[in-house]
Amino acid sequence: IAPSYWNEWYGGKGFVDSLGEYTEGNEISAIDVKFVEENMDYLQKIIDLIYKYDAQKHVYFMTGDDLMMAQLKRLAPDICRCMGAGGGKWEIVDRAIRLDCQKVQLFKPCFNQEMIDKAHVHGIRCNVYFADKPEEAQRYLDMGIDTILTNDYNLISQIVKK
Repeated sequence: IAPSYWNEWYGGKGFVDSLGEYTEGNEISAIDVKFVEENMDYLQKIIDLIYKYDAQKHVYFMTGDDLMMAQLKRLAPDICRCMGAGGGKWEIVDRAIRLDCQKVQLFKPCFNQEMIDKAHVHGIRCNVYFADKPEEAQRYLDMGIDTILTNDYNLISQIVKK
């Protein structure tokens, strides 16, 4: 979920406007941060709302920008951070370790078993973007992927439940 987008899932509201309405269950939302310097006030507003609604366990920040990740660590050290690929898809795990991220979002096909194992050794959870076919989702689960992003939740959730 990119906070600057309007999404019908939020009833026509933006992410920031609806954060308090969607943090009562076990949902976890990714906040895909694609900001530049002039939008830092908006980022701080999002962080403030996360704390206001005690939603730290229901969101995580995701960015592939190392400078932004360092800024997020400084501004909100207790909110989970997920390293995105950015310009270094094959170095994503090393970047996540260096920046103390709790997750990586691997981008198919730019990952392998060694990367997943290394992330897990360092206590980092592995997301994969994305799997819409059952056989692909099963292969990722067999590799140790922790979270599968998908466009077909109903189908892929059946594989995960097995």
